[in-house]
Amino acid sequence: MKKNILIALILIGVAVAIVVVQPWPAGDRAGSLPLEPRVLLIGVDGMDWGRVERLVEEGRLPNLAGFQREGASGVLRSIAPYRSPSIWTTIATGKTEEKHGVQGFLVDRGHTAVATPVSSNLRRAKALWQILNAADRTAGFIGWLVTWPVEEVDGYMVSSSFFRLLEWDRRETETDTHADRMAQAVHPPELLGEVAGFRVAADSVPVEDVARYLGTTDHLDDPEVQSLLAELTRIYASDLTKLALAEHLTRTVPTDLTAVYFRGVDLTCHTFWRHMEPEAWPWELSPEAVATFAPAIDRYYEQTDVIIGELLDLADESTTVIVCSDHGFAGHVGRADFEGEGATGFDMHREEGVVFVMGPGIAGGLEVADATVLDIGPTVLALLGLPVGRDMDGRVLTEIMEPELLELRPVVEIDTYESGEATEGQEPIPSPIDDEIREQLRSLGYIE
Repeated sequence: MKKNILIALILIGVAVAIVVVQPWPAGDRAGSLPLEPRVLLIGVDGMDWGRVERLVEEGRLPNLAGFQREGASGVLRSIAPYRSPSIWTTIATGKTEEKHGVQGFLVDRGHTAVATPVSSNLRRAKALWQILNAADRTAGFIGWLVTWPVEEVDGYMVSSSFFRLLEWDRRETETDTHADRMAQAVHPPELLGEVAGFRVAADSVPVEDVARYLGTTDHLDDPEVQSLLAELTRIYASDLTKLALAEHLTRTVPTDLTAVYFRGVDLTCHTFWRHMEPEAWPWELSPEAVATFAPAIDRYYEQTDVIIGELLDLADESTTVIVCSDHGFAGHVGRADFEGEGATGFDMHREEGVVFVMGPGIAGGLEVADATVLDIGPTVLALLGLPVGRDMDGRVLTEIMEPELLELRPVVEIDTYESGEATEGQEPIPSPIDDEIREQLRSLGYIE
């Protein structure tokens, strides 16, 4: 059974790379506003507004071009120093990191202990899934950062750590079994066996699938090229796994809010920017690697656009779709305030991310102005007809909403969703893949 599923997913992966699903026209649906609205939130780490604009103009991102025609779109401004765990938590809470408590990738536990990756118990503000559940609404989150260990949720949650745990050594100890670890990565736990079967393993992806992102295939026997190709394949397989899970769970466990996070754009930018702009990289690169991977970033943007199209195909007449990123990408020359000869890590990030919104009651062809990552959470709540906390630091993007929508669901405020429970002083909860997380952060330049 699992073999058949895997073969089917490989075929899906081939289709995803070549089939474009045109966005449904939100304007046609605005005349009949849903009484039970839903939101599909698609998070794309590191997607840059400037690069999207250029690729749209070149006709290479037809699904995002559809958002621009039929919905609202524009720059989504991030918050320096552009650290993804903090910003995705900001998107999920509508609050700054000073309020939600997630600051960066690791928690420094003093000179006697190794810094530990941030965990969900360190968050000090209610996230969207908690707010929805308290209002008897359901939520489903796939791959969202800082969701280890998963929290109980009416709907489902598949932690970002789940995808790495699938690859993890299954050695067990007397107190910690592989099943115990996996149970902390998926909620409800009975979903574990079901969702694990949708994994697209990197070694199952045909070379031909990944070759579409390359400038040439003349150097595939070069050791450096082989190593980089293996990394690109892992990135691609991970995003395909999330897509397959989103398609399956959206159909089998429908929720009021569905959110899925993709990291492929960010990882390809960190890994292959030097090959795209070798003149900006202060160290020597092999000409074989440059010739092979120079177009990988733009072509992976095209792949992500098609993934977005696949997800749009799941949206019904009650669903508003939001695509957003946590930050943009400046590359190795660094953002405007960077001082140095070659930026790495989050010094490569910049302020100008993206936001696209399309659905019933959303204005068509509107350019969003002055939106920030703080505004996504409040806007999601308003679209679902739920109150917005006055202690949230973002605002509802009412300018993207047609008057009929605001009349049907006017923005309502409450003082707070917080319970006042103290979470100060909690220790991060370790996971069995912490060493692997630290190694990846080191390879991306996020830590030394």
